Amino acid sequence: MNSITRWRRKHEDSGFVFQKNAHLTKAIIAAMQSRRAGTYLKWVKGHNGHPGNEMADELAGTGAAKLTADEVDICVPPQLRVSGCKLSTLTQRTAYRAIRIRKERALKPRKRTRVNTHKTLQGIRGAFGVSLGGTQLWRSLRSKNVSRECRQFMWMTLHDGYMVGDKWLRPKMSDELKARAPCERCGVTETMEHILFDCAAVGRDTVWKLAKKTWSLTGLPWKEPNWGTALGAACAVFESDDGARKTAAEALWTILMTESLYMIWKLRCERVIQNEKREFTMPEVVKRWYAALDRRLDLDRRSCAGYWGKCALKAGTIACIWEPVLQARGELPRNWVTDSGVLVGIERGR
Repeated sequence: MNSITRWRRKHEDSGFVFQKNAHLTKAIIAAMQSRRAGTYLKWVKGHNGHPGNEMADELAGTGAAKLTADEVDICVPPQLRVSGCKLSTLTQRTAYRAIRIRKERALKPRKRTRVNTHKTLQGIRGAFGVSLGGTQLWRSLRSKNVSRECRQFMWMTLHDGYMVGDKWLRPKMSDELKARAPCERCGVTETMEHILFDCAAVGRDTVWKLAKKTWSLTGLPWKEPNWGTALGAACAVFESDDGARKTAAEALWTILMTESLYMIWKLRCERVIQNEKREFTMPEVVKRWYAALDRRLDLDRRSCAGYWGKCALKAGTIACIWEPVLQARGELPRNWVTDSGVLVGIERGR
């Protein structure tokens, strides 16, 4: 309602570049302007017994159940069409956004991106019982529980942007480069799915076992790593018996899965490129995984510092996320998150 009344002039001046579902907003504004009489809008509280709201919910449910969507005319008459940005109010930010929108329209969707996105969404539905769209998946990568390095890796993985497997088998590649296509440990053509979830290398199997052992401290069920549970980790849903969301457990799951994914990728790259295909020992992998989790814990604690202002994380939230898997849980002081003098770490397996 605000978009077509209070904020309407602002959106028209900026060419609707910051407006979600702009085509619908434009159609509603045009329909209002084409009426001879005035239009008055009144907000009513949802799910509160209002007959109009209840009927709208019923119609929405009926529409969602249809196998074929109805054709809705959202064309705006030429005389009522507002296009472009108003030059007197144009800013560099608005112009840059408008250019990005025009370029995105010309981009063709990548086949491998669609395949990876579909696999991830299907995995999320199978593991957590929730149906999401591609926009929600991409937005989840920006979760505060996903570190910058992990976010970049997951973004590249979903876009299939790394040089692995059949990418080395392109026609112009030399025989030396084509030899990089197979996995030296398993003898099959390497894919990102194989590296993360199927490879017989010591690093991959050990990392997932460590993640499972750490997660078992929460008492919640373990979900086998796949595209949905790992790359879609920020969309995980864990609920209590009464249906309440366990947000702290969901945050911990996101941290464990994303850090483990990135660790497996780093170990693979070091093994293949730096160590000349020499396998890591199990103690090496264990030490590096726990060190990575300890660094992440330390980062979260430092992110609660007051000098971060509004961007600072809440100490209570960090405590709820990490306490189930800490080595000294139950013995820590109440201010252990913000007190840098208190040493904490992830509980090691025995």
